[in-house]
Amino acid sequence: MNETVIRSIETYGRLWPALVLSIGLAGCAPLVDMDEPSAQGPRISDLRFVPPGTRAGCPVEVRFRLDTAGEDIVSAKCAWVRRHGRSAEHGHSTLPVEVDAARAGQADEIEARFTPSDSGTYYYYVQVGDRSGRLSNVLRGTLAVDRSWTESASSCPAQSR
Repeated sequence: MNETVIRSIETYGRLWPALVLSIGLAGCAPLVDMDEPSAQGPRISDLRFVPPGTRAGCPVEVRFRLDTAGEDIVSAKCAWVRRHGRSAEHGHSTLPVEVDAARAGQADEIEARFTPSDSGTYYYYVQVGDRSGRLSNVLRGTLAVDRSWTESASSCPAQSR
């Protein structure tokens, strides 16, 4: 009887490290699904928020640089995860792209507006696509959003250029 107990403990003892490791690796997975970047796709960098922090209900400008593009940028998408304690909320949208402003070799910065609805930490992801369907790298930024309280939108943090 004791030999059976010892063998089962040894068997489970070998499984525990594998189980713990698999749970830990799953926790490192990306928070959102974005498409795989194309090898010859456009390249973007320097994702930032203006202002760098805000309150719930107040808009922020999302800005990033278009470093290289062989063709016109025709699409842009974003996704985000809002974390507040143990809870998480996911969202995504298509960003409006002004094709005239995003011509290959002409645009150096792309802007979009994002209005977080709730307080918490937002992990924001962005990716663009060119006319041939090639996708850029994915940028990630973090935005801290405070509670709105009961103040009007006119009390939102200033957006400086």
